[in-house]
Amino acid sequence: MLRTKNIVYGFCSYTTPKKPKYLISLYRSEELNIVAVFTTSKKRSGTPSPKHGGNKRNGIITSYVFEANKPIGKKYLSDETFSFPLETTIPFDYCFIENTQEKILKSFENPHVVGILSDEEYIEIIYNFLHSPLTPEKYRKLFDKILSEYYSC
Repeated sequence: MLRTKNIVYGFCSYTTPKKPKYLISLYRSEELNIVAVFTTSKKRSGTPSPKHGGNKRNGIITSYVFEANKPIGKKYLSDETFSFPLETTIPFDYCFIENTQEKILKSFENPHVVGILSDEEYIEIIYNFLHSPLTPEKYRKLFDKILSEYYSC
């Protein structure tokens, strides 16, 4: 369920209060560890005029914003485009979760894959994480590896 680029939706117990939440799976290792990020529809871009893609505050990439209703991939098991219904942000200062698929999914009620990011959107997200000083170093190394492998093909 948590394959790279999958967008999962469900009722999440990680948040306070518990609420419906999107999770985007960015990486799955051979050891079955998952690196994923939570999104929010709160205004957390860090800029007064957010745009689709990486957003900066004082020259530093602080978030990735998805415009409402802008196609970013496909709906799961469909050729229809997928988009978030509201402006949705990955705020780089608190978004990461890393664990096994089983443990991550246990924190959701009724999790289901709703979409799959396009390659272009996925690579743009990874690029912005790599170049943000808010991204923890262990993930920056991973994102550098992902981009290197992508561009070497």
